[in-house]
Amino acid sequence: MLPRGSRVLDAGCGQGRVGAALAMRGHEVVGVDADADLIAAARADYSAVRWLVADLADYLPARDTFNLVLIAYLQVGAELRARVLAAAAAALTPGGTLLLIGHDLANPRTSASSTMRHVEILLGVLVLAVAALMSVHFVTRQRAQVPAGDTATSTPAGGADESSPISRLLKRGEGAPEQGASATQRLLARAHNAWESGALWVAAVIGFWAGPNPSLVIFALATILASGAAIGTQIGAAVVFIVESLAVVEIVLLSNLVAPARTQAALRRLHDWVRGYRRQILVAILTLVGIAFVAQGTGSL
Repeated sequence: MLPRGSRVLDAGCGQGRVGAALAMRGHEVVGVDADADLIAAARADYSAVRWLVADLADYLPARDTFNLVLIAYLQVGAELRARVLAAAAAALTPGGTLLLIGHDLANPRTSASSTMRHVEILLGVLVLAVAALMSVHFVTRQRAQVPAGDTATSTPAGGADESSPISRLLKRGEGAPEQGASATQRLLARAHNAWESGALWVAAVIGFWAGPNPSLVIFALATILASGAAIGTQIGAAVVFIVESLAVVEIVLLSNLVAPARTQAALRRLHDWVRGYRRQILVAILTLVGIAFVAQGTGSL
């Protein structure tokens, strides 16, 4: 407890409510604030307290003067805060108390804690290591490949099924008996019949089941996590990404029903390009994700 009659400095006093309450308890209070209007209001309401208009960046209280220095919710930069605290400490009498009240100095841009920073850096380093290993493996495989003139190993085995996984799954229901078939077979049979008849609901279900590409999901979610935004903003961004990704899939499937030849030709060109560069694309995505995590962890973002 603060002994009655103690000298108190209320640095950044505002309208003086706290300083006035201390004065009413028998303490000798000096209130300081840079806002002249707030000091005027404090003087009008609590005339028994000594109120001063001064910027804490320049105000230097007398040394060894106050038993208590109170600094409540002073919103300034780190450099100015250090100067104010040094001046406040110098103004204390031996055994005096410096009471600092404020919000958590951590924020989304400085990271929530040092532990979180270390976790982000570790994740970034691990992702970059995976990208590096994939690059080395890819280059090694390229050098070990059989020359292009040898077509014996480049041609798919005869009779290989090159249909899509969805087509192969639906074909399992083809010709399933109505009696004695399992529930899964009956469901696949209905889906196969609907698929063959061009039912739109099959395209919608397949679109939601297939979902977005896992590589894009990893990149998007890692980018959102590394952004340092508020949790609500991150959740909103993730929801928007998922909805847009599913919308793209549905649009492609519906386009295939309306103009199958043109849609399949465009998708084949895109598929061939992605298939030829899929490893490079994945390495690039992992590299960007790793750099984002490391940058966030080191405070560069």
